[in-house]
Amino acid sequence: MDAVPVDSVIEASAECSDRARAEALLSASLAAARGPRRSREEDARWRLTMSVVAAAPGIKAAEARIVDDRGRLVAERSVSDRTAKSCVALARAVGAWAQIVLDDEIVREREEAAFREREAERPPPESRPIRVTAPVESPSVDGGLDDSGGEPRRAEERTLEVGTMLFLRNGAAASGGVFGVSPFVAVAFADKWVLRPSLMYGTSTSRVSVDESSSANLSSIGGRFDVCRRMPGNYIDHRGIEFDACVGGDAARVWSGGEATARGSLGPSVVLRGELGYDFGLEIRSMFGVNLSRAPFMSEEELPPFVAAAELGASVRFR
Repeated sequence: MDAVPVDSVIEASAECSDRARAEALLSASLAAARGPRRSREEDARWRLTMSVVAAAPGIKAAEARIVDDRGRLVAERSVSDRTAKSCVALARAVGAWAQIVLDDEIVREREEAAFREREAERPPPESRPIRVTAPVESPSVDGGLDDSGGEPRRAEERTLEVGTMLFLRNGAAASGGVFGVSPFVAVAFADKWVLRPSLMYGTSTSRVSVDESSSANLSSIGGRFDVCRRMPGNYIDHRGIEFDACVGGDAARVWSGGEATARGSLGPSVVLRGELGYDFGLEIRSMFGVNLSRAPFMSEEELPPFVAAAELGASVRFR
């Protein structure tokens, strides 16, 4: 079996101060790696491309793609780094993943070559009458053959997650916060895109002055809608950590006694999901946004201009 070297390149749209060092590390990790020759061109090579982007404030992400010497996609992977100080950590993770992929391709090519040799050495079967039958149309299934080259096409996975979060946020009152529960549904569609609607119900962590002689707790009920970009971690069989970078908004009704007002905010959020097994996972979520309704409520002062929230919960995934 003939093997060819692998070229690597880093495309950084985000700040990457140590890009030269990261490129050198990625090239060194693939110096001895090889991919099976599939093209008839002598100078054709395999290629690894790593694109670095700013996924969220303080977080860098890398989208890695491996194509063979014919220019066809073999594998792709997303990795992220929360330190966001350099690109070396991303290059190290991508390099380790690429070596595994290339080794698997070499092994598979050798097994297929050995199978072809055994088939060629097998004596021809005895001539038998050929019975012609009408062709039977088989139902189409995911994972069939690609019309372009006869290669297997991977089925696009659709998932649905149902879960509940406990949240703590500000922005409903001039002082203190709101603590409550937030059930949600996350629907994966297209390629790595997720819709995440959720409900929110909670009560204030401190009492608000009604007048000079009395105070009361606030109650809040509302909902939030986010559109997220999912970046799965570098792990096997979908077991590990996933990172979702989202943008969305929320609206809520806040009341106490006979008085009520509306609250709302817009801003980004991030979700980290760690799968424990059997499609059950723990989730951590943080949100930061602009307060759209800062009008005083009851005898309070004007609300702060920004809203922040932290959530902790669990979810179950249905495939």
